[in-house]
Amino acid sequence: MKYIGKLLYIIALGISIFSFKPEKSLNVVNVTEFSAIPDDGQNDATQLREAVNYCKSSPGTKLYFPPGIYNFKDEKAVKLMNGILNGSIKGNPSDSIFRPYYPYVKGLNFDGTRNVIVEAHGATLLCEGWMEPVSLTNCKNVKIEGLTIDYKRKPYSVGEIIEVQKEWFDVKFSDLYSVTANMPLCRLHIWDVKSHRMILQDLNYFPHHEMIAPQTLRIYCKLNQDVKGNIVTIAHTLHFRPAILLFESKDIEIEDVTIHSQPGMGILGHRSENIHLNGVRIVPVAGQLMSTNTDASHFTSCKGFIRYENCLFEGQGDDAINIHNYYLTIIKPTGKGYNLVSKAKLHAQILDYPDVGDTLELVTTSGLEVVKKVVVRSRENNIEGLYSHITLNEELPSDLENFYLINITRLPRVEITGCSVTSNRARGFLIKTRNVLIEHNLIRESTGTGIQIGAEGNWYEGPTSENVIIRYNSIIRCGTGAGTIAGSCGIAINVDAPNKFLYGLHKHITIEGNIIEGENAKNGIYVSNVEDLNICCNEITGCINPIKIDIR
Repeated sequence: MKYIGKLLYIIALGISIFSFKPEKSLNVVNVTEFSAIPDDGQNDATQLREAVNYCKSSPGTKLYFPPGIYNFKDEKAVKLMNGILNGSIKGNPSDSIFRPYYPYVKGLNFDGTRNVIVEAHGATLLCEGWMEPVSLTNCKNVKIEGLTIDYKRKPYSVGEIIEVQKEWFDVKFSDLYSVTANMPLCRLHIWDVKSHRMILQDLNYFPHHEMIAPQTLRIYCKLNQDVKGNIVTIAHTLHFRPAILLFESKDIEIEDVTIHSQPGMGILGHRSENIHLNGVRIVPVAGQLMSTNTDASHFTSCKGFIRYENCLFEGQGDDAINIHNYYLTIIKPTGKGYNLVSKAKLHAQILDYPDVGDTLELVTTSGLEVVKKVVVRSRENNIEGLYSHITLNEELPSDLENFYLINITRLPRVEITGCSVTSNRARGFLIKTRNVLIEHNLIRESTGTGIQIGAEGNWYEGPTSENVIIRYNSIIRCGTGAGTIAGSCGIAINVDAPNKFLYGLHKHITIEGNIIEGENAKNGIYVSNVEDLNICCNEITGCINPIKIDIR
């Protein structure tokens, strides 16, 4: 019976995927009509914004970009970038620029757009200054097709390791990257030039450094091996805005879009519904090794479905795909109801909140165990205070400090098929939702576990998962460094909480027909906390324990 249920789930997921269907024939508008001319070396920011504003006021438009490079320079964004690269912002830049409602520059702001296609095959938006290049907020039935996003000055620097000593190493930077003694070195990645692979190193964040010659820095941290002659990439911030933001948007299709770099994540969706990523490429530009500074894609508090199809991810500074909701802290104010506060680092830097009628799970902070479900009767947001005041259909326990609430109405169905992940930091796919199909993907040489299904109390991200099928994937030489879960190179199912081993938190998990190749990994597949587990017909090599079932 459980297999019939899973089959019905797959069928239901398949028929739910939409194709972009404009209500009527589209009015085609060329960006050249607004004097945005490709390859002319001029700043096209004003002209392209005018074209986008036309789309906002004209539903049923196809906005066409002729192939070529469109320079997009914004002085406020340049000032922010230069301030960080010159060291004017002290410490970790993310602490200053990655805060809720921090003012930032939006490139192409499609706020409120309806029934629009952007057709931009062969067109590159070359950004100058740190910004959010494409903003899809409050949009419905919008398709972005063929656009490439890149930065004139990458948000990272690249150099060659020319000397290694016990306490330090020297890096000679390419002339493409003007370096200063004061620029922040937020996170370092080392790449083996022979294998074209990010390699394991126990490097510190924000290491002390000094300039010892033009374009040459001495970096004071220890390397675990002789890596002289290899390449180092240094991100100058960990987090900022994404290349493409989806917020409060529905029926969005991103097709054949390429993102080469971004001082933050690639694609970020929050409180959005029905998202289809088809042929998306978040990869380094030719000749480079790094793409986005952090996650290639990240979705929070969404619903409906999220589908990835034939996407390619390479060289990003964190997970390729991360999908979850948030565990919210509960505070009892004077009077009726409760205040919900997120202690998580909100990825969109926008308040997370439930809608009236949403179902929330009450879970223990100690083990993320579900206690009961409640329904939101009213909600009032306090943006300045960063909390939501809600009333529920019933009272909660008095010892609120022992519980979280998490919104299970906003849990998208997920399908990831035909995608490829290569040489990134952390995991390939990190999934914290329900009703998931992951099949026919390749994950190669991620530093972390290839696929993780897990609830993470320390990150306030969940919930526990149900109805997950992981099949016919190839996971090759992963799990050698950051993001490796329980020593597993291939697949890990776990819960991260003070009590890590409560039985049955994850339910109905199938792991079937996968190829997993480790490099003397501790585990190929690691599973804990699962009720109704089916592991079958996987080919696992290079692992001390091919399968580790840790049920206590």
